[in-house]
Amino acid sequence: MVVSEFAPRRASGWRLLLVAVLAYALAQVAAGLVLYAFAGFPISAASLRASVASMQSGHSIAVSSAVGEVVMPLVGWLLLRRFLRARDIRLRAPRMADITAGVGLLLLTVVLSAVFGALLHTGDVASQVSVAGHLRSLWWEAPAIAVSAGVAEEILFRGYLLEGLLRVFRGRTWVAVPVSALAFALAHLSWGISALQFLFYVALGVLFALFVLRRRNLWPAIIAHAAWDGLAFLLLATRAGG
Repeated sequence: MVVSEFAPRRASGWRLLLVAVLAYALAQVAAGLVLYAFAGFPISAASLRASVASMQSGHSIAVSSAVGEVVMPLVGWLLLRRFLRARDIRLRAPRMADITAGVGLLLLTVVLSAVFGALLHTGDVASQVSVAGHLRSLWWEAPAIAVSAGVAEEILFRGYLLEGLLRVFRGRTWVAVPVSALAFALAHLSWGISALQFLFYVALGVLFALFVLRRRNLWPAIIAHAAWDGLAFLLLATRAGG
């Protein structure tokens, strides 16, 4: 009997979604633990507020974010390695066409953000403006956060999740693409995004997934994602400086 390329192996759509949510949540927890380690673990509400105020430095934010981003694809790999191999997630050496596609995807992202009014994707969340303010005078912290987020989130959402959904739903992109985009948007609710910005993330997830499928490579999405986050930090830092 011939087995379809997309035949599911020990996985379901629900399991894949749970893995993606769990991986993103554990990444946030790991980042928080590292961040608290810089300032000391709080033992009361008062010490918690004091720790939050004292640990807002560019160095601690960047290190904790990088650690959290490493956790994200690692959890996805550990939980799905019997269903998906790392080489199955369309992460191949980039070609010039992939880089060009990444630049084009970034431009489309900027246009899409203007349509949804979500250029500052963290909106009016004061804590995010404060974080960007701490990063604006440091040369490596903001790029490190942007690049690590671009790589890790694309491996998780457009790598393991999208490819896994394609296998579960036997190659039906009309199911896999919007479901992966919805999971991507749901994960970003922790950043305090508005309803309109939530729709922006859904649209962004669809757009990124289509580019990945078209190029058969994650690099266009990684390049656009990292550049977009870098642009967001720049805009937030400018706002913080104002």
